[in-house]
Amino acid sequence: MSSDRLRKLLDGELDLSEAANDPILSSLASRIYNVDMADVKPSGESSEGEEGKPNLTFELHDSSSPDALEMKLPDLPPIGVPEAGKEIIEAPKSLKLSSRLMIILGPIISLCALLNIFGIFGFLKSCDTIISNGGVCIDGADRISLLAIGRLSHTEGWIYSGSFGIPTITLILFGVIIMFVGIQLKMYSKN
Repeated sequence: MSSDRLRKLLDGELDLSEAANDPILSSLASRIYNVDMADVKPSGESSEGEEGKPNLTFELHDSSSPDALEMKLPDLPPIGVPEAGKEIIEAPKSLKLSSRLMIILGPIISLCALLNIFGIFGFLKSCDTIISNGGVCIDGADRISLLAIGRLSHTEGWIYSGSFGIPTITLILFGVIIMFVGIQLKMYSKN
């Protein structure tokens, strides 16, 4: 098989009867042009077969021909893909407001729980009220007991500062989670 004959085959200039003599060209022609090469008679035999069938040939059409240039393509229906940007769904104002509120309140809750460990809120303790309720005012008990937060006017509402337990850790983590949920809601409301 010569490269010249292969080029002619690919360009459509080679007669199939010439390609039938070469097994490689015959195989390529049958695959490229979807032609059954068993029906093609090799060159050197008559152009008409035994039953009067003519020898098969093929022809490629140049797309720059005047007929091809004048041909109009059919109008195709639109694909139906929605255009981006036309329909923007805006998040409700309550979602935007709640996300901002969560972003602000989350760190405040965590910060208050941290400051309570060191007794910063000891100024809320009134020894006169505790004594009048039958309690004892203990020096150094300046931290609010989170489990008895409703009993600040009693002895049970105050514990020693500098220590912390599960309720304090839970409140710190709760504030952090509230803040992250608020950030996620804010990101969702922007989209």
